[in-house]
Amino acid sequence: MAVASNDEGKKWIQATVAVVCILVGYVLISFFEKLAEWFALETMIPYFHALTQVVSVLIAVGAYVGIMKNPKSSEFLTNVYQEIMKVVWPDSQQTWRHTFVILIAVTIFGFVFGFFDFGANYLLGLVNK
Repeated sequence: MAVASNDEGKKWIQATVAVVCILVGYVLISFFEKLAEWFALETMIPYFHALTQVVSVLIAVGAYVGIMKNPKSSEFLTNVYQEIMKVVWPDSQQTWRHTFVILIAVTIFGFVFGFFDFGANYLLGLVNK
């Protein structure tokens, strides 16, 4: 089992944290735009859209820097990456086999629950007559 180098792990951690922070920035921008719709903030605050976008980007960048500069979070994320690299992932054949078994089980349970639903509706129809 070849464990990836420490630099590769740091790259993956940084990329993942960056993507999450970008998503946080996007969600904040969307949230502020929704607030602007609800309360007509564009008319009350000049340059509202530019201001909210700058604030959202600053929050996202601050979150990224805060996570990456914090030694505890960096150590935790490094440990998580190392544990993920230790996991033995199934091969393609096992994945397809498990997927097929799950599909069969879901289909069987769907028919069983459908039968119970049909039976309960039928019995309730007899009672309500």
